[in-house]
Amino acid sequence: SGINAEYGPQTKKSLEFEFSYSVPKGKTVNVTIPLLLPLSGLPTDHVEVHIRDSRIPCFAEDVFRDTFLRFVAEEEDRICQEEGDAALIDLETELGDLSDVWESETRVSTPVSTHSIQQEEEFGQICHKLYHSPVLHAMRAEENRAAHELRGLVKKRNDEIKKIQDHHIMAMEGYVNNGGHVDTTAVNDLAASQIEQRQDCEVKWASEISHLMEKQRKEFYSWVLKTYEESLGGKEYSSTIPNTDNYSPEPQSYPKMEESFSICIGSQLKITHSIRLFVDNVWNLCAGHPRAPERLQTALSLYTNSLSGLILLVDNRLNLYSGNTHKLSKICEVFPEFHFPPFDQQLTTIRQKLLNPDVVRRRTPTNYLIDDTVPDSVVKEDDTSGDLILPTGTCYLTRHSNLKQVHCVIHLVGTVHEVQGEVTSRSPLLIGLKSALKIASENNMDNLVIPLFLASTLEATWTMRGV
Repeated sequence: SGINAEYGPQTKKSLEFEFSYSVPKGKTVNVTIPLLLPLSGLPTDHVEVHIRDSRIPCFAEDVFRDTFLRFVAEEEDRICQEEGDAALIDLETELGDLSDVWESETRVSTPVSTHSIQQEEEFGQICHKLYHSPVLHAMRAEENRAAHELRGLVKKRNDEIKKIQDHHIMAMEGYVNNGGHVDTTAVNDLAASQIEQRQDCEVKWASEISHLMEKQRKEFYSWVLKTYEESLGGKEYSSTIPNTDNYSPEPQSYPKMEESFSICIGSQLKITHSIRLFVDNVWNLCAGHPRAPERLQTALSLYTNSLSGLILLVDNRLNLYSGNTHKLSKICEVFPEFHFPPFDQQLTTIRQKLLNPDVVRRRTPTNYLIDDTVPDSVVKEDDTSGDLILPTGTCYLTRHSNLKQVHCVIHLVGTVHEVQGEVTSRSPLLIGLKSALKIASENNMDNLVIPLFLASTLEATWTMRGV
């Protein structure tokens, strides 16, 4: 049988079927039948119609029927083959165009969506070469431009959220101060609607900021590759950074107090360490203007074996919404992160590793190191919020290129009250501090900042005896 028109080729082709047969007295009769292939319907139905319309004699019907069906089958197969070949040619052309697009998109987005060790090393090597070349100032200008754009968007978000908060406060005060009569149900409904409105606003802005960060990462990656190729070709770059935002150094509100000395530690092989005591706010080491001169030195040592680290005391909840972790996240969101995963993604990876004991026990040199001295059974998950509850002394590491004077932050789980209490050699907090020092040594942190008494601020109620 022939090919059903429902599944056959999409176009019709006009052909002529020629058939001849002999009649008595040596005469030959020629029959020409115009056909539109592929046939609509079954070929066997068409052949009977043509036998009748062409008045094929009974002695020639069988030959006519076989010849017609064979002709239709061959021609329909040929038509299908031609259309198939044409479709393959079109597909190859489209795939060729798509492959070019995919290749260009992959070159831009690969380091953003995937962070394989090989890709990070290649990108890091290129950035290290550019940072230590005349292209340094051009890279800093590109980073400053992105930081200016990101800070503007974050400021718009903060302004809108503050406006919503002020409006909510006025609306709530209007309900509460309604002639001394307070409708509890109405107040609860208003509070619920206000919370929902603020959450919607925060989600909207979080999406816009995330989209901008992703866009900036792709543009920076593409710019680095293009600039690296141009620098190999001998293109020259300016040795100054344009001052697009009228930056001037921030005045220091207190006198600079610091003292340095050296100590030797070790029972048999003594190693000399340089200690520097200085008075400063720990957040000044992280936050700062994009054009702050300290950021230049941080960028130069980003891909070296001389990193700067900070031990930060955090609470036991692995999230972005409380304590020092929340403060750090607010600092990270106003300067683009081009070299490592965003801060929230790093915490998500740490969470996944903590929930997978096999990954934690292997202790391989990966992007994030977890203190494997903490038993897996004490890592709990909050049933209400879904946050991980970490025990005191747990350490985890995050990497940053967008902080002013810090490359790595070692998060040490603990509280100020534990610092104020009696700290013994078996204290989980002290064991965690030893683990933090070990992590710093393993990750080439030659410069490690440890806040005095592990606290970011000193309480007025503290006494020298308690300290």
